[in-house]
Amino acid sequence: MKNILARISMTLLLVSFMVLVKSTVNAADCADTTTLVAGGSSGAICSSAAFTSGPNTTINGNVSAKAAVTLGATSHVSGSVTAGAGFTSGDSAVVDGSVTAKAAYTSGANSVVKGNVTAAGNIVLGANSRIIGSVHSGTGVITYGAGATVGKVLK
Repeated sequence: MKNILARISMTLLLVSFMVLVKSTVNAADCADTTTLVAGGSSGAICSSAAFTSGPNTTINGNVSAKAAVTLGATSHVSGSVTAGAGFTSGDSAVVDGSVTAKAAYTSGANSVVKGNVTAAGNIVLGANSRIIGSVHSGTGVITYGAGATVGKVLK
């Protein structure tokens, strides 16, 4: 019985250590950044406030902000975006993942989201913008610019 309890204790200790190491690695992989300058690039972003990227920026990873997220024109995110307030993208911005906003979602003309969009507020799609996945507006209001398309609207 002592042998079994000792093995269980060692296993729990090892698992706890592995979880601690994994969470430390994940935190290190995510930069607390509020602004990414025009033409800049970064890995994953975890902003403790709002996050704004200038035009022509590249983010290789997810973006998470406690407040609003604004992506400049022709910006590219290779991951998902979570905004603690509104989300706005400039013209021709691309998100290779889903977008979740705790307020309104607004996209510029020719913008593309290759995932789902969920917004607590209204959704406004710029001309010829596309959402490949499903769309849900907490207010039920979705405004389409000329030529804008979505995969599916969820009620």
